[in-house]
Amino acid sequence: MLTRVKSRLPGHLSRCACRWRARADHCGTSTALSVPTPPHATTLPPMASRRALPVAAAFFTATLTATSALSAQPRGTIVASNMDAHSVTIVDVASAKNLATIPVREGPHEVAISPDGKQAVVAIYGNRNSVGSSLAVFDLTKPTAEPRYIELGAGNQRPHGLAYLPDGKNLLITGERAQRVLLMNLDTQAIDSSMSTGQATTHMVSLTANGGHAYTTNIAAMSVSAIDVKTRKVTGTWPVGARIEGVAVMPDGKEVWVGGNESHLVYALDAATGAVTHRIEGFGMAYRIGITPNNRTAIISDPGSEKIHIADVATHTIRKTIDIPAQAPAGGADATARPASPQGVTISRDGNYAFVTLKAVAKVAVVDIARGEVVKTLTVGAGSDGVGYSPFIPSTK
Repeated sequence: MLTRVKSRLPGHLSRCACRWRARADHCGTSTALSVPTPPHATTLPPMASRRALPVAAAFFTATLTATSALSAQPRGTIVASNMDAHSVTIVDVASAKNLATIPVREGPHEVAISPDGKQAVVAIYGNRNSVGSSLAVFDLTKPTAEPRYIELGAGNQRPHGLAYLPDGKNLLITGERAQRVLLMNLDTQAIDSSMSTGQATTHMVSLTANGGHAYTTNIAAMSVSAIDVKTRKVTGTWPVGARIEGVAVMPDGKEVWVGGNESHLVYALDAATGAVTHRIEGFGMAYRIGITPNNRTAIISDPGSEKIHIADVATHTIRKTIDIPAQAPAGGADATARPASPQGVTISRDGNYAFVTLKAVAKVAVVDIARGEVVKTLTVGAGSDGVGYSPFIPSTK
C-alpha cells in the first residue's frame, strides 16, 4: 500500500528526496512524496500523522541543508605569487592551511594552472632592479618541492601573461619587451612559435575554452591583439582605450571584456570584429577580470575604489558590488589597517567561487559568487599579485 502525502519541502529539496521514494516516480517538479507503509505496520491516526509529518520533514530538511552546506564549501588549491616577498604560496582552500611558501626569483607575476590541476607556472617578470626572462614551474603533487626554471632567453624579457592550451602541454606567454606572444611546449621547453603583435607593452593574454583564439592587451599601444592559435598568426589589432590591462575572453569565444585602468570602464568587444559593443561604467580601476565557465558572470577587481564587482554578462551590468574594508596585513607585526587593494582574479572550475588577491595585506579573498560575499580569506605573502586555482588537492602526508 502506498500513501501519498503533501510535501512541505522546498522544490530543490523535494527533488533531492526522490532517491528515497518507494517507487520510481518521475523526479521533476512534482510536489508529492510517495511513502511506503511497511507490511503489518500500525497506521497512525489522522491527527497523529499530521503532527508527526512536520517533525519528520523538519528533521529531513535540516539534515539535507547541513549536508548541502558542507558540500558547498570551497575546496581545491590556490597558488599566489608574492611580488614583494619574491615567493609563491600554495594554500589548501578548505582548511586555509599554508602548504608551502617557496622563494623564487625576483618579481613573480601571473600564474597559470594546467588543465589537470597538477602543475602551476609563474612568470618571473622581474622588478625595477632586475629584468626577468624565465618561468617557474611547480609540481602541485609535491607542493613543498622547489620549482624548475625554464629560461626564455634575453630576447624574451619581461614575460607576463600566461595561458595553458587545453592539451596541458603548451603554454602561451606574453613577452612584454619583445611585443610578442610565445607558444611553448613545456615538456620539451621548445618554443613552437613566436607571434609578433607589433604593439607596445603586450601584457596580458586570455584564451578561449577550446584553445582556438587568444587575445592580448597592449597597454602602451592602447590596443587588443587577436591571435588564431591554430595558424599561429595575429589576425587583428583593435584600438580600445588608454592603459587597458585586464582581459578575459568568454569561454564560448563570442565576446572579449577589457578593463581600463584610467577610463573607469570595462569594454565589451565583439571577438570576431573587435568592435566595442558596450561600455560598462562604475569602476575606480577595472584591473582584472574573470569569467565563470558558463559565460554568465564576470568578476572585476577594482583597487581604485577598494571593491570587487560581480557583473551579469548578458546584460552588461553590475549586479553586486562588494566593499573590501581596510585591514591589517596578514602575518606581520604591523596591525595598522590599510586599503587592501584587490587585484588578481581567478575562478573555480565549477564557477561557484572567485579568488581575489588583496595585494596590500598579503591575503586572498574567497568570494561566493551566488551570494556576492567574501566568505573567507587565505593568508599568502607580501605583494600578492597573480593567482591561480586548482581543483587538485595535494596530499599532506
